[in-house]
Amino acid sequence: MIRRCVLIIVGLALVTVPVSAQFLVLDPGNLAQVVLIAQRAQRTYQLLQAEYELVTRMAQGLRTLDAYRIPAIAISVLDATHFPYGRAWIEAMNGGDARGAAYLASAVPLQRPERALDRLSALARRWFENRYATVEISDSVAMMGGHQVALLRAYHGQIQDAVQRLEEDVLHPSSDYHQLTAVLDKISAGELLGRRQDMAANQLLSHALEQLLARNKRERDTEAATINMQLTTWRDGQAMNDAFVAGTGEALRTWRQP
Repeated sequence: MIRRCVLIIVGLALVTVPVSAQFLVLDPGNLAQVVLIAQRAQRTYQLLQAEYELVTRMAQGLRTLDAYRIPAIAISVLDATHFPYGRAWIEAMNGGDARGAAYLASAVPLQRPERALDRLSALARRWFENRYATVEISDSVAMMGGHQVALLRAYHGQIQDAVQRLEEDVLHPSSDYHQLTAVLDKISAGELLGRRQDMAANQLLSHALEQLLARNKRERDTEAATINMQLTTWRDGQAMNDAFVAGTGEALRTWRQP
């Protein structure tokens, strides 16, 4: 093969030499470069041919890709038929509840303090408002979490349809679906679907974190109230005991049988 290339090059050089020329002039350096280029081209051609034969044998061994088909995952939906009192919010977690009306219809109503806090001291009012804020935060997180779950249920169906169509393209028997550009497009589509699924999973994780934060605040408030009561008992316990004993003694001294 190499010898044939060299002979062809020499022949072309002889043909292109003008008739008036008396001697054939060849540059050994240029000739060596041409020979190296021809050898490199031959090796590249042989490597591509070997890869093509390998891919062809692999394709013949796979025969059909039907064995790799995966059935679709059914979309889970909450059943509200057997739960008449919680049906409003159960159905909202299936279809959505942007304003939280269904959640509030299923939860115990929370009364507004209105002007009842005006007669409290500043410390007592702050204590009550912080406890009230815990309930409001829990309601806000629960309402948005239920609505987001409903949105992700609908989004799950769209993702599932896209994955199913991608699977049909990947496993299609026609060679037109497996050209280089088609394969690259399918790879890009798979990456895009993966990122969409990651976004949905991150949203669920963020709502789970919000629930944990609301629960942590509730537990923290409970512990803080317990500690405050203990500190109040240590601080004022002796004075309260003395006042109780003095009041009881005074009552016994002044008591007269009717």
